[in-house]
Amino acid sequence: MDAQFVTAGGHFHPDDPDVDPDDPSSFSDSVDLEWATDAMDALVEMADYFGPETRVAEGWSGVYAISPSNHPIIEESVPGLVNDIAHSGRAFMHAPATGQIVADLVVDGETNLVDRTALQTDDGVDTRGQLPIPYQADMY
Repeated sequence: MDAQFVTAGGHFHPDDPDVDPDDPSSFSDSVDLEWATDAMDALVEMADYFGPETRVAEGWSGVYAISPSNHPIIEESVPGLVNDIAHSGRAFMHAPATGQIVADLVVDGETNLVDRTALQTDDGVDTRGQLPIPYQADMY
């Protein structure tokens, strides 16, 4: 494929042993340009549509809101407050179903849409089994 511009985006992240998931201050709030350059060099070798002219147009650094079990949490944590959190970037895809679940909880206190067992904590503590985090390098 011969293209001057690739208009799609991508998501890549380095594994960082210095990041402590329990300490938000350990997360970097900047883009590691050296790592981005190394990643781009690897892409050039793997895919024909990347070439020596390929550049990183922009970067973003942030933290996903994810629970220890990697499950979203949908529950009434205190009377009158329904939480719908920790979707880790998939909230847009989950929105139709979770919107209905939240509406059911607010209006009826329960939902018949799904079994919410996997979506609730144990009095605020996430004791659910951990799901694999999608897209880990060793999964492929």
